[in-house]
Amino acid sequence: MMNRKLFSGIFGVILLFSLFFSCDRPQKSGMDFDNIDTSGDPIQTSYKSEEPIVKEIKNGNFTITPVAEYKLSGMVVSKETYSDDWNAKVAPIDLAIVWGKLADPEYEKYVSFSQRGRWYFYEYKPDSPLDPNYIISHSSNNHIIPATENIGLALKTIKKKEKVMLEGFLVNLKGSSGGQPVTWMTSLTRKDMGNGSCELIYVTKVRIDTNVYE
Repeated sequence: MMNRKLFSGIFGVILLFSLFFSCDRPQKSGMDFDNIDTSGDPIQTSYKSEEPIVKEIKNGNFTITPVAEYKLSGMVVSKETYSDDWNAKVAPIDLAIVWGKLADPEYEKYVSFSQRGRWYFYEYKPDSPLDPNYIISHSSNNHIIPATENIGLALKTIKKKEKVMLEGFLVNLKGSSGGQPVTWMTSLTRKDMGNGSCELIYVTKVRIDTNVYE
């Protein structure tokens, strides 16, 4: 028979390891077994915020102003994390997401996506049935501001080709970092391109497959 003190010690070590690893795991707030419909465009409605969101980091202070309610259902085609500058402390993850035909496996072989330096890029084959106008209007690079630490942890688990649903607000950000003024504005249309065409999203709810996080 195992010595009781030895058993207690082993149990304590297991519990300690469980607590340690669970700290980095998001906690589900619910589950949704309906299919995530990636066929439609993102839903955007005007929103006037009377109480901006204030966020503070080391050597920085920002006011985040929601300008539209936003819901995006699509497939993740690329993911990039950042950690080196003030932007990363506010929005540590960028997700390149597609919807419509771009989320259909039939068209994956024609278009590829990549990210770097807060930009996303696409390449398409000459025989692609989807032209650049369609690709631009059915894909977006999203700078993600998690509303909670739990949402931030959930976003870190997202993998390429997973279907996700993001809910929250398109926002503009103004403030200071290291004593210098900074501004970060969101796009409000899916048809633009180039500088300023990315969506800056304050995410209040995320669904990954069947798991919901808030």
